Amino acid sequence: MKLIYQEIESRLKQTRARGLYRSLTAPQGIDFCSNDYLGLSADSSFRAALLDRFKDETHSHLSSPASRLLRGNTHWHQAVEKRLARFKGTESSLLFPTGYQANLGLLTTLLGPHDRVLSDVQNHASIIDGLRLSGCQKSVFPHLDVKSIERILSTPHPEGRTFLITESLFSMDGDIAPLDRYSQMAEEYGAYLIVDDAHATGIFGESRGSGLCEHFAVEKQTLAIVSTLGKAFGLFGAFVSGSRLLVELLINHCRPFIFTTAVPPFLLAGVEAALDILNNDFERRQKLLRLANRLRRRLQQGGLNTLQSAGPIVPVIAGQNERAVQVADQLQHQGFDVRAIRPPTVAPGTARLRISVHADHSEEEIDQLATATLLVLKGEVVPQVQQ
Repeated sequence: MKLIYQEIESRLKQTRARGLYRSLTAPQGIDFCSNDYLGLSADSSFRAALLDRFKDETHSHLSSPASRLLRGNTHWHQAVEKRLARFKGTESSLLFPTGYQANLGLLTTLLGPHDRVLSDVQNHASIIDGLRLSGCQKSVFPHLDVKSIERILSTPHPEGRTFLITESLFSMDGDIAPLDRYSQMAEEYGAYLIVDDAHATGIFGESRGSGLCEHFAVEKQTLAIVSTLGKAFGLFGAFVSGSRLLVELLINHCRPFIFTTAVPPFLLAGVEAALDILNNDFERRQKLLRLANRLRRRLQQGGLNTLQSAGPIVPVIAGQNERAVQVADQLQHQGFDVRAIRPPTVAPGTARLRISVHADHSEEEIDQLATATLLVLKGEVVPQVQQ
């Protein structure tokens, strides 16, 4: 036992030396780091609506006592999946406990060793891991590089199928994939488009607010759309949307779905309540985007690099790992819960603050954060925000 602990200690020492050591810290200050984009998680009316929907279900379990194929399939699951399919503009949807599990399950079920998959270099770890486990032939293209995608797609791949997989709103750079162009190329070259719409769900989309697949009107041309409930919905869980046949395949062959406990019904009451809000509160989405643009504009005017971000994610490039941690620590001391993002989540040399704007922030809080960030990065002292 002593030997393995020495090896672990040595590994952690190397992690610290590279400026990559991490520890768990409790939330404090104004939340500018979580994915609660619409501010629903702490919204009292949302909480009341959730409880109100569930209070008459005295015969329902709070949790799921089994997997969906055993006793975990309740009327809540079936009703919510139908509503989520309508929300995403698809035939069917299937619930998963997490977005990571949804991507892992979808990709390992669909793909095989003869399939070729084009994947953006900045795709989420769950996509990367799903592709690895599937054994498919990966072609990783530079971030949002349409020419590279077309070059790969134009190369014949007769031994198997070809898929193009991308996030819609990228979680670290905060930029948007041109899904309309991707859809056109996929159709032209006989490929299948898969979209992780997680960070856009509930924010983009002029009619339903269902995400960027709706915004670009590619729902019907996309083989599968992965969305999460732990971001704009303010809850926990995920779902895959697509055709009836795709969902039927997942129910029968997706190991991460078959061999896991079902999403608890109590949580699904919250999904219903969140969908009601999304259907009736268009202004909440618009306010979120206005606030994010306000922060982005202030930071850019101060000379900071926020990349090509658009939407609630506002990255601020710090460069070196230690610098990003120092800046985040100083902002936290000033009352802003901002966290540093370092490799391997982002490329070496691009460590950053990943600022997440919420609809329940005020313009004053946005302006205070912008001022504090500019001062900290210039090495000046910032007055502490009163909570």
